[in-house]
Amino acid sequence: MSTPVPYPLINGVRHSFSSIILKLQGQVFIGFKSIEYSRTRSRGIAQGNHPDPLGKTRGKNEYKATVELYLAEWNAFQAKLGAGYGDKFFHVTVSYAESGFDNITDSILGCTMDTTDGGGSEGTDPSTRKFEINPLKIKFNGLDDLAKPLVGVPQ
Repeated sequence: MSTPVPYPLINGVRHSFSSIILKLQGQVFIGFKSIEYSRTRSRGIAQGNHPDPLGKTRGKNEYKATVELYLAEWNAFQAKLGAGYGDKFFHVTVSYAESGFDNITDSILGCTMDTTDGGGSEGTDPSTRKFEINPLKIKFNGLDDLAKPLVGVPQ
């Protein structure tokens, strides 16, 4: 059960970007510009000889995630993964913490670094590296979206 949301909120602040605690492979990163992730369920629709659909399939999930780290932090993360960093699997956790609210932790599992963007432009913004991590699973607030989660073969 979650803590009731107070209205009006007079003794604290709501969740925002500064509430995020980002962990890549267990290491906390403060120097990041963005973290974006999503789950999309694509479902087939069974259509008969009636205007309304007969039903829909369970479908299949697709997970996407992108991280943008400042250059020094990206260098530290790349070094942590080591040589062959594009082949190594890692996990990401994104926690949202603010006083007076429940902590919310999303788990981004089975990630690999599948794209890396670099470059720069004139101006005052710090240099970053943006990369896609293409997860195998995302659990929003620790919950699986499937009623029957995928599990290994019983031993």
